[in-house]
Amino acid sequence: MLVDDNEIDVFINQKVIELDHFSENVITCYSGREALDYLSKKESNELPNVIFLDLNMPVIDGFEFLEAFASFPEEVRRKITIIVLTSSDNDYDKDRISSNDDVLLFQSKPITEEKLNNIRKLLT
Repeated sequence: MLVDDNEIDVFINQKVIELDHFSENVITCYSGREALDYLSKKESNELPNVIFLDLNMPVIDGFEFLEAFASFPEEVRRKITIIVLTSSDNDYDKDRISSNDDVLLFQSKPITEEKLNNIRKLLT
């Protein structure tokens, strides 16, 4: 799942994910609210394994998404790996993310084949 309000970033990142065969089905959500709604309505077997989450979005940003995600059932949280994918290089943002147990990794945009290969290694 890609969660990002920037349509160009979503398009580019989705293409890289598909061309690299990282995922067969890339779910796209253009806001944190849309992603939370999607996750809350799906059965466990329909949930994404990985969420690439942007931090800077209107309405519900990545930090607010993570706060809401923390209230999801443990079985859902264990199934989903969150990768923060953002253009922010703010040290404060990185510190906030590093203390969040639901986030595996903080990555800068865009997704690349090399980044996906590194993520694969971390997931195995």
